[in-house]
Amino acid sequence: MHPVDQLPGSSPPSQARASHRRRGVALALAGCALAGAAAASDVENEAFYQRASTCAAAMQFDQLALVAKARAGATDVRPELLVLTKLGFAYVGEAYLKGLRDPRGSDMLKAATAEQKGWPAARHTALVAECRVEAQKVYDNAGLWKWPIDSKASKRVDRFLSMPPLPAASAASVSR
Repeated sequence: MHPVDQLPGSSPPSQARASHRRRGVALALAGCALAGAAAASDVENEAFYQRASTCAAAMQFDQLALVAKARAGATDVRPELLVLTKLGFAYVGEAYLKGLRDPRGSDMLKAATAEQKGWPAARHTALVAECRVEAQKVYDNAGLWKWPIDSKASKRVDRFLSMPPLPAASAASVSR
């Protein structure tokens, strides 16, 4: 192209190509930065999923122990059972919002439950104490999601407490 044929204010073709290359490189770098942020986010989410599974399994153990006490005749377990259920739902709900879905979520919970089966009581108690603090923070930050968490937890507790009493032999083993 002859310099006279150029439009006023336009750059020569070599400058235009260089400008396009610079923009292309800038876009590629921006894409890499976003991909790196997404990868970091995936790593953070994966760590959260693992912790949520570990904590949900530990709190579920205590939750089921309270259900067994209620089925054995205890009448004072509802408040504690409701708190544990809310906290568990908050953790699981946050994992869902971050992208964890079934069957993977259920598989992670099963694996965490199996891993914790042989733990000493002191280790379990310490984990549940940590998890309750963490889950309370998740619950406190749930905003408008608190209503469905509370509603679902209350329905779950009502269903647990409406279960028939345990047979006498099972009730005796729960009271030990």
